[in-house]
Amino acid sequence: MRFSKATIRKLHILAIMLITFTVSVSIHYVLDTGQTQKVFSTFTKSEPSSRYIINATFDEQNMLLEAKQRVRYKNTTDQPIEDLYFHLYANAFKDIDTTPFEIDDMAKAYPNGFSKGWIELTGVKRGTKKLDYKIMGEGNTNLRVTPKKPIEPGMSIELTMKFKVKLPNCIGRMGYGENTVNLANWYPILSVLDENGWNLDPYYSIGDPFYSDVSEYKVKISIPEQYKIATTGNIIKESINKDGKTYKIEANNVRDFAIVLSKKFRMNNKSTDGIEVISYTIGESKKDIALSYGVDALQIFNRLFGKYPYKQLSVVASDFFIGGMEYPNLVMIGQQLYEIDVDFPLEYVIAHEIAHQWWYGIVGNNAIKEPWLDEALTEFSTLMYFEEKYGGHIKEQVYERMIEDQYEDILGWRFRKKGGILKGLDEFDDQRQYSSIVYGKGAMFMRLLRREMGDEAFIKALREYFDTYKFKNASTKDFYNILQKNTERDLKKEFSRWLGLEIE
Repeated sequence: MRFSKATIRKLHILAIMLITFTVSVSIHYVLDTGQTQKVFSTFTKSEPSSRYIINATFDEQNMLLEAKQRVRYKNTTDQPIEDLYFHLYANAFKDIDTTPFEIDDMAKAYPNGFSKGWIELTGVKRGTKKLDYKIMGEGNTNLRVTPKKPIEPGMSIELTMKFKVKLPNCIGRMGYGENTVNLANWYPILSVLDENGWNLDPYYSIGDPFYSDVSEYKVKISIPEQYKIATTGNIIKESINKDGKTYKIEANNVRDFAIVLSKKFRMNNKSTDGIEVISYTIGESKKDIALSYGVDALQIFNRLFGKYPYKQLSVVASDFFIGGMEYPNLVMIGQQLYEIDVDFPLEYVIAHEIAHQWWYGIVGNNAIKEPWLDEALTEFSTLMYFEEKYGGHIKEQVYERMIEDQYEDILGWRFRKKGGILKGLDEFDDQRQYSSIVYGKGAMFMRLLRREMGDEAFIKALREYFDTYKFKNASTKDFYNILQKNTERDLKKEFSRWLGLEIE
């Protein structure tokens, strides 16, 4: 989730307006190998195909992570696999030309000037044997590992990797600012192997360029004693020694693993529906209200779509200039939203990012080639949050000013109502255009589908979509099939007109 400058401005304007109203209640495949990638025809998704065991130490003085990870991978296809591919997203921060930020945002991302970040791999082994590997792709953000023998169908392999990660002085997803250390997209993560082959897209500056399968994680991280930790998964054990604190963390059926550290965190928590919601704030600013928004969003989305299947959800104030970002069990919320006088922008972003737990986290999709699928659903789910909490009249005000007005104002003469919503990240000119089409026009399309199908059928379809693709990756065609199954209306014409997708 990334909010453009125009979106943040509209959030603030809308907040003031709402106070006046007074609320009464083409996938990229293997790069430069010179080989034609095989197409795999059979996939079994009954269990995670991978498991990560990571042991990391955070060196505050050098802003460095030293880590060792073991990765188990099971071949769930019907053909032998000769190579495994990983993303090394941290390398995108090594050079100013490959950083995942647009030019206009560089000063905000790097308030103290450009600062390098990187990941250095010091070896890959299977057991005691070294394996051949190659770092490749745009910005050296891909890793190819070649086992001694192909991995046969149904067989597993376990690799051991040692690596270091240098954190940039950057207030994006990975880096550090005055208040927090953000550890996101920091370790080598397996690329997705689907029916089209390996997905090796670069770390785009537009959108959220991540696509991953669910995995199991066991993470052990040592940090200085002064820090508090917010994390994906559940803290199983905390121990204190002369060098600081060590946490053992476990997470099952999650797509990624993120951590935020701070010496300034204040924590507030509340249990609802058997789930602990934890609010992390910098000091006391909006400590209680942020927690209440998190609890409300969790309750509403549990009721609308299906129950959140994890034990905890953390809402984390962060040095993060973009607004908000979703990770499994953890949402990063820009500290600036806690500091402004009005509360609506904070509520909007928290609700949006928590909705992503359903649409991205639990039900996954290729957010590089089909970013509309999770973002449009999430944006419309945010509207449904306001409808459930405050009533239809407030929801309509939010829709008109956040969706319709933003779409019209930002789109303007440059891209007015041209083209479908179903576009890959590399097909957008900039973040503003992306936001207008994927969020704005996408939410407008969801609204039309709800009207076409009727409330009962639409909600029933979303619940079925959630149940069917929980812990899996879905496609636009999968989404269409579920919706069409739940209505007698023919949706083909609308999917074609809005998305540019011809359905057979």
